Amino acid sequence: MTLRRLVSIALCVSFVFVIATALGARAEEKEKVSKKNFVPSEAVGRRLLKVSELAEKENYAEAEAVLEPLTRNTRLNKFDRASVFQSYGLMLAAQEKYKPATAAFETALGIDYLPDAAMQSLRYNLAQMHLAEENFPRAIALLEEWRRNEEKPNAQAEFLLTLAYAQTEQWDKALEHGRAAVALSDKPVEQRLGMLLAIEFQNNNLPESLALLEQLVRHFPKKRYMMQLAAAYSTLDEESRSLAVLGLAEQQGWLDHESEILHLAQRYASEDLPWPAANLVRRGMKAGIVTRSVENLELLSNALLAAREYKKAIRPLSDAAELSPNGDLYVRLAQVHIEDESWSEARAALDAAIAKGGLDSPGNAYLLLGISNYNDDRLKPARKAFSRALTDDDTSSSAERWLEYVERAESEREQESSGADPRT
Repeated sequence: MTLRRLVSIALCVSFVFVIATALGARAEEKEKVSKKNFVPSEAVGRRLLKVSELAEKENYAEAEAVLEPLTRNTRLNKFDRASVFQSYGLMLAAQEKYKPATAAFETALGIDYLPDAAMQSLRYNLAQMHLAEENFPRAIALLEEWRRNEEKPNAQAEFLLTLAYAQTEQWDKALEHGRAAVALSDKPVEQRLGMLLAIEFQNNNLPESLALLEQLVRHFPKKRYMMQLAAAYSTLDEESRSLAVLGLAEQQGWLDHESEILHLAQRYASEDLPWPAANLVRRGMKAGIVTRSVENLELLSNALLAAREYKKAIRPLSDAAELSPNGDLYVRLAQVHIEDESWSEARAALDAAIAKGGLDSPGNAYLLLGISNYNDDRLKPARKAFSRALTDDDTSSSAERWLEYVERAESEREQESSGADPRT
């Protein structure tokens, strides 16, 4: 609901009270000693009663027509004139004619000839009108005067002052009234808590901001509050709480952007929680939120590998290797197969890695290819691969040792084929 609509509703609700105040002033003022005569003339009193009846039926335009001629009557006494302009402003505001309504209220206030309760109501309503028109300094002046004349200022008035001071960037004043608005509330009010949160944050009050976010999440659980609370915990180095809040947001289905899911998955992985990380990415891909890109598939496979789910890691790692512009991920895939002693699958991955090229360490690929061939008793291809690895400085020493194993195995094979005892 817009601020303009709130103003309109507030003014309409107060109309009956204002008319009753004006017409019932005679009995009240008899009990007081006052220099002001709060008694409407008979002619104006009849018009105001007519306006009241029309307002109850929401015939605001007709009520306006009844009052308009009276606003041009310069011979009215002060009380009649103030009452007419106040009622006229209410009828205009009810029709969302805010500028002329504001002018009518200012005229009534300037006459300064209404009972105290009516003057207070007038200041309050006029302040709301100026808020709607974004005339914040005037709204502040009226609300502050209203507070000085009010025995017990209410939470909503404090909230309106908070809004006005925040709009003029008077953060100390906004903080004072924002805290008062929350303290005076009978129950948690989301709008007031949210405004105070923004102001506490503006004043760099992180502990207070955190406490407000906890209230908002508890009473009004929404995605934006969850995400803000997680960020606040992280800022205060309370990473476990931050992660728990993000996890709860994900369970509620509120993480509906790829960046949000990937951020949480990476947080899980960094906290040594690979299985939740893998499940999160996999669900995101299944839902179509997380794309099956090289980076995301690699994240999924790495999480599965960290969780020791080697077989489940093969598919995403294979898909990532196929999409990758170089062969390094095929080398990584081969290492997984070697861990599982799946030698032929490892060779296929390494052949694909070498064919794709762009490797960070070609020597390592040939070394692993040699190992895969050697363990599958493929000595000639193993020798060829180790010989290629021998030319790379990073793998030359390892390749040299493996070539010795190959030579020994070849020698044993020759001896076996000739019938000689390999132990002699």
